[in-house]
Parts: sequence; C-alpha cells; structure tokens
Amino acid sequence: MRVTGMMQNTQLLRNLRNTNTGITDWQNKLATGQRIHRPGDDPVGIGYQMRYDTELARSNEFLENARTGIGWLNTMDSVLQQATSVLQRTRVLTQQASTGTTPDEARQQIAAEIKQLREQMVTIGNSTYDGRFMFNGQKTDVQPYSVANAGFETTDSGMYYLNVSSAVSVPVSITGEQIFGKAGQAGPPPVPGDNVFQVLDDIYNHLISNDQAALGDDLSKIDAAADRISASLAEVGARTNRFELVENRILDEQIGIKKLRSEVGDVDMAEAIIQLQLKENVLQASLATGARVMQASLIDFIR
Repeated sequence: MRVTGMMQNTQLLRNLRNTNTGITDWQNKLATGQRIHRPGDDPVGIGYQMRYDTELARSNEFLENARTGIGWLNTMDSVLQQATSVLQRTRVLTQQASTGTTPDEARQQIAAEIKQLREQMVTIGNSTYDGRFMFNGQKTDVQPYSVANAGFETTDSGMYYLNVSSAVSVPVSITGEQIFGKAGQAGPPPVPGDNVFQVLDDIYNHLISNDQAALGDDLSKIDAAADRISASLAEVGARTNRFELVENRILDEQIGIKKLRSEVGDVDMAEAIIQLQLKENVLQASLATGARVMQASLIDFIR
C-alpha cells in the first residue's frame, strides 16, 4: 500500500486529537474527583451511582425529620419544665393563703400573682416550634388556648407524626388535653373541667372570696396537674431517646451508602495522576515524532 504524506499527516493529527481527548478526560476526573461524568463512561456504574444518590437523598430527608423531632421534643421538655415551676410556685402561694394566719389583704396580693402565673401557663400552652403550635395535635397552625377562655378550650386530639423511614412514622406531639387536663364545657349549664387553667381560675376566685377551705382542696388539684405534666415529661424523654436512636441509625446507614457510592463513582487519584502523566508523555512523543516526519519533503531530495 502506498503511503502518502497526506496520509501521514492525517494519521498524526488523529493520534494527537485522541491523546488530547484522553488528557482532557483525566484532567476532568482529577478536577472533579468523579470517575463518571456521562453514562458512556460506565453504563453499569452510572446505574448504581444514581441509585445510591437517590438513597442518600431519601436518607437525608429522614435524618432531617429525626433532628426536627429531637428539636421539637427538647423544646417541649423545656416548656414543660417551666410549667412545673409555675405549679410549684402556685402550690407554695396556695398553701400560704390557705392558712388562717394569712390576712385578707395578703390573699388579694397572692391573687394578683396567681393571675400572672395563669397567663404564663397559657403562654406555655401556646408554645411553638418552628412556627408550629406543639399542643394542638394535628392543627399545628391553630393557637390552642386563649387567655380569656383557656379552661373551656378543647385541643385537637390528633397526633403529629414525622417519617423517619419509608415504613415508620414516629409521633412527636402530645395533645394539650393529655398534658394540661380535660377542658370544661361552657354550657349552659357550664361543666367545669380539671385542666390546669381551670384550677388556676378556681384558686384565683377562692383567693378573692377568702375561701380558705376551698384553697385547701385546691392543693390536691395542683398536685394532680403536676403529676400529669410529670408523666408527659417522661413520655417526652422516651420519644427523645427514640429519635436519637433513629438519628444514629440513619448516620450509620449513610456511611455505608457513601462508601459504596465512592467505590463506584469516585476516581482513584493515584491512578488518575499516573494516567495523566502517561498521556502527557505520549503527547510529547507524538509531537516530537510528527515534527520529524513532517520535516521531510521533495526539496530534501533535490541535490
């Protein structure tokens, strides 16, 4: 077969183009740290990589839900501790007012403080996390209690759940009825409830009327309200532990998924550097050889 100068030049340029393409490819792999940039790089590997990316995205969503649950429950624990402090102060004041040694004027002063404690308890009942009311079941966008009528307001009985896996939903909310007690019915005729707001209303009224006997009975109601909140605190602690276990499990799963994805999609940096250097050496050799081949022409043979 007759080999012409044009054929040599064309072959040289083709080889140089292929070498430059290889250099660019390895440079991209080193720059991005990824072995696969398009499906043609590894048709089988790209399928695994997409599946691992999907699993990581779903796992991150569940992890965010678990952390939201932990934040929600930590906030709930804090506000219930505040509610416990309010009841402790209320009990001290009520016990002081129920004794015969307390003058009537002092009971009026105690009544003013009880009124403030009740308003603080309503504020606690309307506590929010990330813009959601925590004690109104699934109606997280509706304020459960008002200062004027908290003793007769019923909260939603639904539960607010967070998905922590494709098949598991964990309840994060506790209804106001469970924590603060059952609301009364406005009537007519009105039916009193046993929630903490009604108890505080009764204490206030008994202080205003100087009813010492009724104040003595109110102490047991305060204790019952405190017991409900203590039980709720225990429930909050148990749920917090569960969300923390879920968070740790998801983080462990993510480590495994990321390792598998790295084995499929990440470039071997040492190999990439060697291959890039090899391609650059081939390019230099090709350019040197091409320069020598293209120097020859008919002029060189006219002597």
